[in-house]
Amino acid sequence: MRAFEPLHSMLRAFVVLRVVIVSTLLLSAFLIQFTFSTSLPLNFIYYLAAFAYSISIAAILSLDRIPAETNAGVQLLGDLAVITGLVYVSGGPDSSFTFLYLSTVTAGSILLGRRGGLATAGLAAVFYAVLADLMFFDVVKPLETAERTRHLWSLPTLVGNVALNVAAFVATALLVSVASDKLREARADVERRKAEIARLQSLHGSVLTSMSSGVLTTDLDGHVTYANRAAQELLGTPSVDLVGRPLLGLGLVGEADWNKMAASGSEILRFENARRLQEAEDYFGISATALRDGSGYTIGRILIFQNLTELKRLEGEVRLKDKLAAVGEVAAGIAHEIRNPLASISGSVQVLKNSSSPGSPEQKLMEIVVAESHRLSTILEDFLRYVRPKERAVEPVDAPAALDDVLTLLAHGDEISSRHRVVQDFDPPSVVVQADPGQLRQIFWNVARNALAAMPGGGTLTVSAHLRGNHWSVSFADEGHGMTADERDRLFTPFAHSFPGGTGLGLAIVHRIVEEHGGAIRVDTTPGRGTTVSISLPLAGPAQGASAPAAPERATTEVS
Repeated sequence: MRAFEPLHSMLRAFVVLRVVIVSTLLLSAFLIQFTFSTSLPLNFIYYLAAFAYSISIAAILSLDRIPAETNAGVQLLGDLAVITGLVYVSGGPDSSFTFLYLSTVTAGSILLGRRGGLATAGLAAVFYAVLADLMFFDVVKPLETAERTRHLWSLPTLVGNVALNVAAFVATALLVSVASDKLREARADVERRKAEIARLQSLHGSVLTSMSSGVLTTDLDGHVTYANRAAQELLGTPSVDLVGRPLLGLGLVGEADWNKMAASGSEILRFENARRLQEAEDYFGISATALRDGSGYTIGRILIFQNLTELKRLEGEVRLKDKLAAVGEVAAGIAHEIRNPLASISGSVQVLKNSSSPGSPEQKLMEIVVAESHRLSTILEDFLRYVRPKERAVEPVDAPAALDDVLTLLAHGDEISSRHRVVQDFDPPSVVVQADPGQLRQIFWNVARNALAAMPGGGTLTVSAHLRGNHWSVSFADEGHGMTADERDRLFTPFAHSFPGGTGLGLAIVHRIVEEHGGAIRVDTTPGRGTTVSISLPLAGPAQGASAPAAPERATTEVS
């Protein structure tokens, strides 16, 4: 495309301009004809105007039917014919309308570039020179208005006049084409810059949209001005509801944090906040800094944030594992050192008890010593089982059937009373998992006993088991007293028991077994409203040959 604008639209503008000029001339002719007594051949001017209107109509009708360059050439040629007729009518070489050739040459340079402008200038020179020669040599008779000045013409004057006009045509074509080229280049550069800006804006929008971190921008008053897709998902609010809202109303930052941000200047602030949504609580890590415009002025704040809830959970699990490992390393050696002296003490006291008088105070004291020795021995056995679990014998196990056996055994034990009720919901009733049968039953036994112990006054224990994809999940929901935040944090820590007579090792052993089987355990508790312990085990079982605790990404613990 030769022009700096689409040639079709320029042709339309050119036709409109011609119609305006011709209409102005036509109106002037009417006024002259009806106002003054003149000898101008106005009828001939009407014919020229009609011809100009005709080529304008033809141009509009053929704009989409013939190539734009061809249409432009035909229009320019028609204009040169109209102007030549007007020059002829108004005196030939002495005409005051010769300047109109310059307008056509200018139009040719703009529409068709330098080559088109020079071609138009050449045609204008030919039209003008031929008209002047034909009138000078009486081939074309001049009209009455031109006859008055014809006696002033001489050949040198005529040649000079033609040469001067031709030079003006060519100079106009060159100057306008140069200016047109520069303007075209400037317009093209502007278009390139616009396209580049649009591309960069699209790229920046794609980057912000693709980010996994939430991005919020605010004005200086703290009202949200932009939120990317991740921010909408993390906050659970669509963009239309975020934009315009006060940042403090989102629960992401507090008033103290906002005051620090407002006073920080260009400093990058990093902090963590908890955002509570209904009963859940999410932790966010936030980076905030000043938002500046192209001139460097601060126009607001930009916040980049991520949901750290899962990371916090993993950190808690790592801390728990470190705590368990530390306890295990220290206490395993102590337990071994205690077992042998304890066995000796228990045996010696039993011998002394047999030699004492029945019913004597000494015998009662010795019975207490023997009973406490047995209890201490049981604690040591449980603890050694926790810190040094036996090798697992993984095999296919019908998990719901094993769970039913444990609940049946529990129903006939001392832990349950007439005030307790156990409700079972197994769907499907039979699911085969890869696990150690003994350890699987130990999980069910310990969790169920803890649930009953949490309801000393009675209540309902609901045991639900369901198949979820490639995992089998079982939950134990009691109606007990629940747990406080402190008890909840120490739940799987050895000896952190909350029931009278308990060792605090039951759930710690459960946690280790579930971990070794590649499963996950989750605890939901509310003080005064009970506790639900959910355990999920993979159908495929633990990794082959795994005897150490499973990796964190496979075994998870959630407490809420």
